[in-house]
Amino acid sequence: MPEISVRLAGAADHPVVERLWLMFRHDLSEFDEVLPDADGAFYADRPNVALTEPLSSCAGG
Repeated sequence: MPEISVRLAGAADHPVVERLWLMFRHDLSEFDEVLPDADGAFYADRPNVALTEPLSSCAGG
């Protein structure tokens, strides 16, 4: 079985995080009835804040 590691996402990971967020929101849209924008994207406030704010402000402390 392959070894798995976890690390904090940085600025270079922003495009990947955005795409993962789109897939996540798409899956949840079935349950919370949130539709994407005209361009097909979901509002990405959480990943944008997570990648631009200091870690302490994202963790609530």
